[in-house]
Amino acid sequence: MKDSGHPHPQSQFPGGIPDGARGPDLDFYRIADRYLDDSMRAYPTTATMVGYHTYDGDLEDLSAGGIEDKLDLARHYRAEVSAVDPKRLSTSARIDYHLVMNDIEATIFSLTELRPFERDPQSYVDLLGNTMLYLTLQDEDSPAWPERLEALLLRMQQIPRFLEAAKSNLKDPPRVTTDLVLHTNAGNIDFFEKSFPGLFAKAPKIRRQLESESARALAALREFQAWLEGDLLPRSRGDWRLGRELWTKKLRHTLQSSLTPDEILRRARQQLEIDRRRMLEVAAPLHARLHPGHRHVETGDDLINLTVREVLDEVTKRHSTPETLFRDTQRAIDRIKAFIRERDLIGLPPDDDNFVVEPTPGFMDGVAVAFFNPPPILEPDLKKSFWISSVPRGGSEEKDRALQESFLREYNEYALQGLTIHEAFPGHYVQYWYALRSPIATVYKKIFSSGTFAEGWAVLAETMMFENGYADAEPENLLVHLKQTLRVSLNAILDARLHTTPMSDEEADRFGMDLLQGLGFQEEAEARGKLRRAKVSSTQLSTYFVGTLELSDILRETRRREGERFRLRAFNERLLSLGAIPPRDVRELLDLEAPGRPESEPGRETAS
Repeated sequence: MKDSGHPHPQSQFPGGIPDGARGPDLDFYRIADRYLDDSMRAYPTTATMVGYHTYDGDLEDLSAGGIEDKLDLARHYRAEVSAVDPKRLSTSARIDYHLVMNDIEATIFSLTELRPFERDPQSYVDLLGNTMLYLTLQDEDSPAWPERLEALLLRMQQIPRFLEAAKSNLKDPPRVTTDLVLHTNAGNIDFFEKSFPGLFAKAPKIRRQLESESARALAALREFQAWLEGDLLPRSRGDWRLGRELWTKKLRHTLQSSLTPDEILRRARQQLEIDRRRMLEVAAPLHARLHPGHRHVETGDDLINLTVREVLDEVTKRHSTPETLFRDTQRAIDRIKAFIRERDLIGLPPDDDNFVVEPTPGFMDGVAVAFFNPPPILEPDLKKSFWISSVPRGGSEEKDRALQESFLREYNEYALQGLTIHEAFPGHYVQYWYALRSPIATVYKKIFSSGTFAEGWAVLAETMMFENGYADAEPENLLVHLKQTLRVSLNAILDARLHTTPMSDEEADRFGMDLLQGLGFQEEAEARGKLRRAKVSSTQLSTYFVGTLELSDILRETRRREGERFRLRAFNERLLSLGAIPPRDVRELLDLEAPGRPESEPGRETAS
């Protein structure tokens, strides 16, 4: 590689070698820079999602040979990166070293032990959905449209080959996953049927090719849908459980935390008890007002369950309709932003920052209730989406009405505000806005973002809002917020118990519904959706509790260390400027003392 006259050789990947890197840092970043480019070549959809358009015309090769090539690549770079001594690196480079190594190790673990190409048909649907989404994630008048659609044309030509690999690879997926994919793959079909034709005019020179290739891709997806239903579904008898050993390994890569599974589960149970008692404190006066003369003689959990449930049954009647859901979300946004500015909790992105509230794309609809979809890391000015999934349907008019009412009661007027805080202001959207514009965070800290940090921040943001007086004249709002807070502990308990405890499917479903509806006061539609999510997305649900626990500790320690000098806004903005990195690395950058073994007292991305 030629020296361009800069202090270091030209990066192969934008930002792959930070300016000013010297000595051991430079040696490491030369390897990391090549790894980024080579991994983007191996995973071209990821490259497009990052905003690196060198490989836009390619589509993942998931044939047996292609998977072996990806494994060889990861093993090659594991050897190269392992030769670097992290103790000789600067603090920032050492954090990047661990982020790169975790990505490599997680890739090897996935390809050799998790093997999603055999067990998870949703992985193929996600990949195709993102391939199309991120090539069409342009402003209406963007000059990049012809180039992006030319790349999409090339990718469409590879869709039949890609789907044939999926049919060849998939062995015995869990039925719960295949059932989900029948819905999400239909979302990809919907894109080609309804959304894509409206884009043809943006590339007039290749319009006819787009039309013909789109028809061919659509036919392949329809045939794949028939194969899913007629071939794969009847033989989808695989176990959705990972088992203790595999789940624990995956959890380590997901969390990048020193907390052990047993510690997480123990502390989550303790926190659940604390939060439920707090709910009773808030619900009791409301119960006396709503049900005068109605007194309960029960004690303990029975008293909590009866009192809180009776209050929630009343306050959740205030909810949107399917027709007003997005309008009501915008009203919540306006109220929340005004409060943040009034209390000076954090500086907000400008109002013209291309932030939108829109339906979840079909290929992810129903995987969770809501998501925040950030812009590509290298293109931070593109659209930022707060996605809300469709109201679930039951297959008949009567079941549709029941599911709709259950969904809307769960995401009632107050819960919709909490959801908006979590996903957008000052949750995921604000967090990503700071991270992607940070002069501190390297490209590695942006690409290899930590779900533990992201979800921890979003939950911390919810708590911060109410602790600083949000809706302080609305005890109903506080009660619903506390109910949503229960999810943090419940998620971790559900994730651990389902995947590590031997249970029949019937026992697992009963345990999950009793936990979520009984202890968590969730509506049936929400509980069933979360139970399915726990089965198909192992370890992700643990990120909320662990992230909240670790970031809350960091906030508490910083407040104690700075004393009267502490300013919440300054802390929040500094924290987010570090990038969404594992909380353990936040400690190092903030120069906080590493935590010891957790004591017995408990602490406090996608809707929780």
